[in-house]
Amino acid sequence: MRIFESKLLGLPLLPLSWLYGASVTARDAVYRTGLRRQKRVDAVVVSIGNITVGGTGKTPFTAWLARQLTERGAKVGIVSRGYGRKS
Repeated sequence: MRIFESKLLGLPLLPLSWLYGASVTARDAVYRTGLRRQKRVDAVVVSIGNITVGGTGKTPFTAWLARQLTERGAKVGIVSRGYGRKS
């Protein structure tokens, strides 16, 4: 039995998925209507991540990519919230 296909887990989480969907829609509307504006930076921004927590190789890939770019003369900065951070 796969955990995400289980109705035992899926049904209780369904209302949470609706709440999440509504919050994403509301956030998008705030930006679309201009109530909040995107920040523009004079740099190339690369975001490395996904919804999976741990074990997918994000940190090693980030280190590899930073080395590759540095070797080619790029200035690299890495910003991380850190593992387990709430802020």
